[in-house]
Amino acid sequence: MQSKITRMKKTIKHTIAASSLLLMLNVLQTNAQVVPTTSGVNLFCQGSDLDLGTPPANTEWIVRYSSTETTTPTTTLVLTDNSIPAADLETGYYYISTVGNAANPEICESDMATVPVYVFAPLTVDFDAEDYCIEDAGDQTFTADLTTTDAYTTYAYQWFTVNGGVETAIVGATSATYTPDPDINPNTTTTYRLKAGYSVGSLTYCSSAEDHEVTVLPKPSTPTITIGGGATGETL
Repeated sequence: MQSKITRMKKTIKHTIAASSLLLMLNVLQTNAQVVPTTSGVNLFCQGSDLDLGTPPANTEWIVRYSSTETTTPTTTLVLTDNSIPAADLETGYYYISTVGNAANPEICESDMATVPVYVFAPLTVDFDAEDYCIEDAGDQTFTADLTTTDAYTTYAYQWFTVNGGVETAIVGATSATYTPDPDINPNTTTTYRLKAGYSVGSLTYCSSAEDHEVTVLPKPSTPTITIGGGATGETL
């Protein structure tokens, strides 16, 4: 009798554990948030509209929104010329369907298409670079300084030189730091440019740039020194 009860308890525990796991998986699935690597995601820079284009003939768009994935979105958006204005566009899931327009009210609502959207926050790019003396040429490193409120922090970098408004990419200079050529001539002024943006897969999004003009200062000639006030020698 005791072993039968024990077996029943184990069965109940296993059933509860399995049910809890399924519940947890369902919660994770229904509360999934959009990230830049979400499958099928549409990436936007802040300040961009989401243009849906013209709906099929005799219909109009219905757009619903949820910050997390769901089967029952409840927030319905008002479009402006078939677009979601930049001021209203947020990271999350957009559920888009069509329904008959005012002239064709007999057309039923379609199934919803799920459109995940991620909106990147603005990215400000700067870097530390100052004029330096030629004897210090081998010790220079320029360091990127990026400012953003975005939770996504994978970036791509490219350093350039700029001459007459024309930028030239520096081969291999694709990290957050750049070491200028230590063999540069003195009295040389170079405009350096850093471009950086959010890196997703093999592409860069919402990049920004900053320029700094850096001069390599020459070493002054050896000074001529006249010594005064020294001791006066005498013949003994």
